[in-house]
Amino acid sequence: SGGELTLNYGRRNVIGLSTDFAEDITKTSWGMEFTYFSPVPFINNDDFTNTTDSQILNLTVSVDRPTFINFLNPNRTFVINFQWFLHYVPNYQKGFTSNAPFNVLFTVAVFTGYFQDRLNPNWVFVYDFGTQSGALLPSLGYRFTENFSLTVGLNYFFGKSQYKRMPVRAFAPTSTRAGDNAYKDGVENVLTQIRNRDEAYFRLRYTF
Repeated sequence: SGGELTLNYGRRNVIGLSTDFAEDITKTSWGMEFTYFSPVPFINNDDFTNTTDSQILNLTVSVDRPTFINFLNPNRTFVINFQWFLHYVPNYQKGFTSNAPFNVLFTVAVFTGYFQDRLNPNWVFVYDFGTQSGALLPSLGYRFTENFSLTVGLNYFFGKSQYKRMPVRAFAPTSTRAGDNAYKDGVENVLTQIRNRDEAYFRLRYTF
């Protein structure tokens, strides 16, 4: 019921490649980024040290398409952006508290401009498949002058806790457990951690 903790600040080596190109048939612009992380520690509840090292492979795919939707805005395109974040952990083990070995996070953003781009509505949706968590982030901005602007918006988050295996060597005091999930602990990953932090905001900005 307790033990020694060691703080380690290890070096992290990252290698990345990126490219972008335009695709004429669908009138879209594509961007891709790949990153490789040398072994980094993950929480592993099945290990007596509570951590296990693993490499990480990340791939991001982004697609932009300006699109006219005439009945909504005949004078300006809607810029629609889709992004896929693919995450893979090669050395995944069942005791990991993170969602692995493969996880996907998806975003879509839509924005346009009215009145010579003085009025700017924005809409962003985020969804993580592994945790079934996400966010809806709409906002509306209006520029009165070159110096003075107003923005109102909403940040709405959702998600749910998950059960993972309890640690074989926890650093917290032991406690009596009962029920169907007696040997599991609740974890909150990705956007689930802030699911109760919804907010509405009102921002006045003056620049000089």
